[in-house]
Amino acid sequence: MSVEAKQPQERLRCLEHTVLRQEKLAALGRHAAGLAHEMNNPASAGRRATEQLTQAMDAQEDLSVALDQWRLTQAQRQLLLRTCRQSQGRGATRDMDPLTRADAEDALATWMDAKGVVNAWDLSPTLLDAGIGEAQLEPLTQALPAEALPDALAWLEALVRTRALLAEVRQSTTRLSELAGAVKSYTHAGKEQPEPVDVHEGLENTLLLLNYKLKHGVEVKREYDRSLPRVQALPGMLNHVWTNLVDNAIDAMGGKGHLTVRTAKDADSLLVEVVDDGPGVPPELLERIWEPFFTTKPMGQGTGLGLDIIRRVIVDRHHGDVRVESKPGRTAFQIRLPLK
Repeated sequence: MSVEAKQPQERLRCLEHTVLRQEKLAALGRHAAGLAHEMNNPASAGRRATEQLTQAMDAQEDLSVALDQWRLTQAQRQLLLRTCRQSQGRGATRDMDPLTRADAEDALATWMDAKGVVNAWDLSPTLLDAGIGEAQLEPLTQALPAEALPDALAWLEALVRTRALLAEVRQSTTRLSELAGAVKSYTHAGKEQPEPVDVHEGLENTLLLLNYKLKHGVEVKREYDRSLPRVQALPGMLNHVWTNLVDNAIDAMGGKGHLTVRTAKDADSLLVEVVDDGPGVPPELLERIWEPFFTTKPMGQGTGLGLDIIRRVIVDRHHGDVRVESKPGRTAFQIRLPLK
């Protein structure tokens, strides 16, 4: 092919790349506010946990001094530590209704009060929420001197509270890391060469990225065939495809409904199917949805380039296939990528 013939193709490819990049940035901009809110929740939880952690550690240090006066044996101290380490952190009472939980806290506090623990009603919520009840505390009452029990249980509660708060900090930072990873995976800056891609990883990152829209009324069902091999693909472009499809499905359902994401082997292709139970696409518009700049969304809420870009990415760049089946109550977008 001559240089003159190549130039228009190169210009067209460059233009397509520019349009795709602008559409990705526009999509990320549309989700920026939701992502910021989604990241603010674990950040705020982590900050609150660290503030409470300082208080819990101060209490634990003070109570350690008080506990030293009873000169507990090594076996007695190990029993205290073992009771703490066998606890469940926070959340053991999560499935209890408020009335049942209140009754359980009162019962535990009454039991400790009878053992001479003066601040029993302050200790019982933390201990119970960590799965420490009468059955777990009874061995302590038998192994420790009666006069040492109040200080021992107060120290135990402070230690349990410290470990639970550390777990909250870990969960918050893990969530932030996952969200940051999803954004990075979506943009996939600089990754313009084909590489082996796990489509499930991209789909999960997409669901994480759009969780702020999903969690208010969309039930997600995953039907993954995890035995599927990786496909040779452009990861950033595929992530943009998944994000467009899932985002469109959420909008089509009005933010409430059922979303199914399925992967399977279909002959020599890997099938990714995104199905929603929205009202569907009218038959007269079904062919037009692939046209550039055509959109059924209100003015300012869509560019009309999403599905056109999806078809270009899948068909032109990955030699795959994209189809849609739609009727009221079921719209399914099917992406097929060659396995070889």
